Amino acid sequence: MTMRTYRYFVCPKGHRGEERTSENDQPFSKNWEHVTLTGMKEAPPNSGEGERFVCEQCGAEMLPAMSARD
Repeated sequence: MTMRTYRYFVCPKGHRGEERTSENDQPFSKNWEHVTLTGMKEAPPNSGEGERFVCEQCGAEMLPAMSARD
Protein backbone atom coordinates (compact mmCIF):
# COMPACT_ATOMS: atom_id res chain seq x y z
CA MET A 1 0.00 0.00 0.00
CA THR A 2 1.21 3.52 -0.70
CA MET A 3 1.19 5.95 2.21
CA ARG A 4 0.60 9.63 1.43
CA THR A 5 1.43 12.51 3.74
CA TYR A 6 0.41 16.13 3.14
CA ARG A 7 1.92 19.28 4.67
CA TYR A 8 0.48 22.71 3.96
CA PHE A 9 2.26 26.07 3.89
CA VAL A 10 1.37 29.73 3.40
CA CYS A 11 3.53 32.80 2.72
CA PRO A 12 3.02 36.19 4.43
CA LYS A 13 1.16 37.42 1.32
CA GLY A 14 -1.36 34.55 1.54
CA HIS A 15 -0.09 32.35 -1.30
CA ARG A 16 -0.51 28.65 -0.53
CA GLY A 17 1.83 25.71 -0.96
CA GLU A 18 1.67 21.97 -0.45
CA GLU A 19 4.21 19.20 0.07
CA ARG A 20 2.88 15.73 -0.83
CA THR A 21 5.00 12.71 0.08
CA SER A 22 4.18 9.26 -1.29
CA GLU A 23 6.08 6.24 -0.03
CA ASN A 24 5.89 2.48 -0.34
CA ASP A 25 5.31 0.88 3.05
CA GLN A 26 4.63 -2.69 1.93
CA PRO A 27 6.71 -5.40 3.56
CA PHE A 28 8.97 -7.53 1.34
CA SER A 29 9.12 -4.94 -1.45
CA LYS A 30 11.56 -2.22 -2.44
CA ASN A 31 11.22 1.00 -0.45
CA TRP A 32 10.74 4.24 -2.36
CA GLU A 33 9.68 7.80 -1.64
CA HIS A 34 8.46 10.58 -3.94
CA VAL A 35 7.97 14.22 -2.88
CA THR A 36 5.88 16.69 -4.91
CA LEU A 37 5.85 20.44 -4.20
CA THR A 38 3.00 22.65 -5.37
CA GLY A 39 3.10 26.46 -5.19
CA MET A 40 6.57 26.55 -3.64
CA LYS A 41 10.15 25.43 -4.15
CA GLU A 42 13.08 24.52 -1.94
CA ALA A 43 15.01 27.49 -0.61
CA PRO A 44 18.76 27.67 -1.13
CA PRO A 45 20.64 25.87 1.65
CA ASN A 46 21.39 27.91 4.75
CA SER A 47 23.98 26.97 7.34
CA GLY A 48 22.53 25.28 10.39
CA GLU A 49 18.88 25.31 9.28
CA GLY A 50 16.62 22.47 8.21
CA GLU A 51 14.51 22.35 5.07
CA ARG A 52 12.98 25.64 3.96
CA PHE A 53 10.60 26.52 1.16
CA VAL A 54 9.94 29.77 -0.70
CA CYS A 55 6.81 30.88 -2.54
CA GLU A 56 6.93 30.39 -6.33
CA GLN A 57 4.89 33.57 -6.87
CA CYS A 58 6.61 36.14 -4.64
CA GLY A 59 9.76 34.44 -3.27
CA ALA A 60 8.83 34.92 0.40
CA GLU A 61 9.55 32.17 2.93
CA MET A 62 6.70 29.69 3.36
CA LEU A 63 5.42 29.07 6.88
CA PRO A 64 3.56 25.95 8.08
CA ALA A 65 -0.24 26.12 7.95
CA MET A 66 -2.58 24.06 10.12
CA SER A 67 -4.70 22.89 7.16
CA ALA A 68 -5.24 23.45 3.44
CA ARG A 69 -7.70 26.25 4.28
CA ASP A 70 -5.38 28.28 6.54
